[in-house]
Amino acid sequence: MDVQDPVGDAIAAGAPAALATKAKSAWPRMVTLAVLAGAFIAFGSVISLVAQANMGDGGAVRLLSGAAFSVGLMMVMIVGAELFTGNTMMVLPVTTGDLTAGRMVGAWATVWLGNLLGALVVAFLFAAAGGFGDGVGDAAIALADDKLAKSAGAVFASGILANMLVCLAVWMSMLAQTLPAKILAIMGPVMIFVAAGLEHSIANMSIIPLGWLAAAGDDLALGAGVLNLIFSTLGNVVGGAALAIAIGYGHDALRPDESTQ
Repeated sequence: MDVQDPVGDAIAAGAPAALATKAKSAWPRMVTLAVLAGAFIAFGSVISLVAQANMGDGGAVRLLSGAAFSVGLMMVMIVGAELFTGNTMMVLPVTTGDLTAGRMVGAWATVWLGNLLGALVVAFLFAAAGGFGDGVGDAAIALADDKLAKSAGAVFASGILANMLVCLAVWMSMLAQTLPAKILAIMGPVMIFVAAGLEHSIANMSIIPLGWLAAAGDDLALGAGVLNLIFSTLGNVVGGAALAIAIGYGHDALRPDESTQ
């Protein structure tokens, strides 16, 4: 016997139109909100590194770091900024015919670049502010080195898992009826992906530059950083798209002509 979820069904039913509306936003608005989202996620990266500073690399430290990083996505969701990884779910309105593939790709590219700009601004300002003291710089270098050492295949697979969790956090927060519930809904999945060391392209836009800036004068491994962003982005697209389609199908958003048994 199936148990119906009226709230979940309603969110799924309205998701294609809502995501299509986001994709059709005016370009200046989209760019502004994308830059803000990149900055907010970079703030999450910063506080995550602060949580790791001088703490070693145990599981408890990873969980604390993940909980700290989740503040970045909380700011994105509460303010209503435009985050590329969440916007990978725009495949849902493309599937239903509410959005063209061309407009989706244009929105993705615009938001990705805006996220990158916001992330870099915060990373450079944090370095200029002298934020690498008390072990924060060492944590930044260690985390960036770990990411740059991964193979392309590992980054791609990791990116799929990371964005399944991030998009799940976004979807769960849409179901939350209060601000505290929204915060809790976001924290859990984000804490998992950070603690597990998974690859989130927008987070990496600040984490990797922070590592480079903290290791000023050393080999910056620019090529490895670019490859990480390419393959984490591709993995994030697959993970977000797969989750969106699975949820949409599960809640009948993609099966409007079928009756629910």
